[in-house]
Amino acid sequence: MLARSTLSRIVWLFLIGTSWAWAAPALNAPATANIGTPVTIAFTGNTNPRNFITIVVKGAPEGRYDEYGYADASGKIELHAPATPGDYEIRLLSADSPYPTLARAPLKATAVTATLEAPAQVGAGAEFKVKWTGPNNERDYIAIGNAERPYLVYEYTRYGNPVVLRAPDAGGEYELRYFLGNGDKVIGSRKFTIGAVTASLQGPTEAVAGSTFAVTWKGPNNPSDYITVVPKGAQEGTSGNYEYPSRGNPAKLLAPLQAGEYELWYATGQTHTTLAKANIRITPAKQEPGKLVVAAANAVATGGGIEIILDASGSMLQKMGGQRRIDIAKQTLSKLTSSDIPAGTPFALRVFGREVDSCQTDLDIPVSPLSAAAVDAKIKALEAKNNARTPIGASLEKVSSDLAAIKGERLVVLLTDGEETCGGDPAAAIAALTKAGATVRVNIVGFAIEDPKLAVTFSHWAALGNGSYFDAKDAAGLSKALTQSMRPSFEVVTPQGQVIATGVAGGDPIGVMPGNYSVRIKGQTSRAQSVTIESKATATVKL
Repeated sequence: MLARSTLSRIVWLFLIGTSWAWAAPALNAPATANIGTPVTIAFTGNTNPRNFITIVVKGAPEGRYDEYGYADASGKIELHAPATPGDYEIRLLSADSPYPTLARAPLKATAVTATLEAPAQVGAGAEFKVKWTGPNNERDYIAIGNAERPYLVYEYTRYGNPVVLRAPDAGGEYELRYFLGNGDKVIGSRKFTIGAVTASLQGPTEAVAGSTFAVTWKGPNNPSDYITVVPKGAQEGTSGNYEYPSRGNPAKLLAPLQAGEYELWYATGQTHTTLAKANIRITPAKQEPGKLVVAAANAVATGGGIEIILDASGSMLQKMGGQRRIDIAKQTLSKLTSSDIPAGTPFALRVFGREVDSCQTDLDIPVSPLSAAAVDAKIKALEAKNNARTPIGASLEKVSSDLAAIKGERLVVLLTDGEETCGGDPAAAIAALTKAGATVRVNIVGFAIEDPKLAVTFSHWAALGNGSYFDAKDAAGLSKALTQSMRPSFEVVTPQGQVIATGVAGGDPIGVMPGNYSVRIKGQTSRAQSVTIESKATATVKL
């Protein structure tokens, strides 16, 4: 009886001598490619769709792999040439450890450069244009960096030429840098200076509580700069009632309801740095304010949908009361989707921060009728990663496509414990959402936020999105904040159209000066309820 090994050789010899024999695996790809550019690799003779193709430096040990793609039935894949010039090999590797090489082809990665053209000096916080030349790969980007950080803000080259960047608020010496999206390698740079800016304010020395007063200003008037009124001696970064200089000069501010000594501040929109101050005294009004209660309403009207964006970056691994922040967030979200959001509500979940040193953002649950059990299973499987970045802006930019199937109101809830670290522009992303036509509300839940300036940033972002900011200091606070984030924000409007107060439906009563007003959900000017506020009395409205 023939041994099994001998029989196998006979069968193999028979096959290679007949038309049934398989061709040996082979790769077909360009011999050269610019660093960071896509490389299309065709292959033949592969018999296992789990085998994979990678690009490694020439002479790398067997089994080594970097970026890879599976050799499936399509017969070709696309990888990126390495970011460093040199000689490399494209290898088809077996799916079985130790991943022996089944086929190989040479590849030379050649250097590529970029040029940048921009003003030699710009003002702090100002927007400016940068003309560029370069490979314009899908994820290439142009950034502002300095000696401490490779990039502070950036814009993708695919968005146009020139690109528009916004200078940091701090003056000093900086560099414009062209980065390859694959490998984050700088292939072109240009030094430039950011000059300091100043501002001044001129307003009344006194104003009556709850009244509107004018403030004349001089300043850079950069996007999101604001003028605010705060208690005298308040901590830098504090924000009270505010108005954007971009809406006119003089700016019209609403005086606080509480009498006392206050200050007017001109603050920058990015870092909330105070450029100018002026004293103002708020005097008591003739009548004391009343209170307004707006009853709780559904998270979204019929036909609407909800998307939650969850931060799973490295900072969420920090512990709070013996538990990791990410675990507290997961437990709270599971409770929210099982008890506070009705089953069947169109629901989507986006998660960012699960890849080391990456700005990846993923749609984990595409919009579909809410199934609490399915969401719970997905949430339980989530894990945060150390050294992952925080792409808030990029995640918000995806919302429009995430919720494209929703024809009614769209509620977006961002849960995060940190600042944008991927150079994105969340404010611009939110503004784009609200201008897109559909009714959108963006609520932001800040978890364990210790920086008051960051909390103010989140508050201003939420206001741009017809929403509210909720500050959660601990697990109980997070549960309350997420529940509140499901409720619509409202605004109180005078007969002349001025918004004089805001709040959250189902939240705490808010103070309002006596008078006749209308109450409406933010962003929905066509639907409003009339209300009369009387001194020291409480009025209730249901939206």
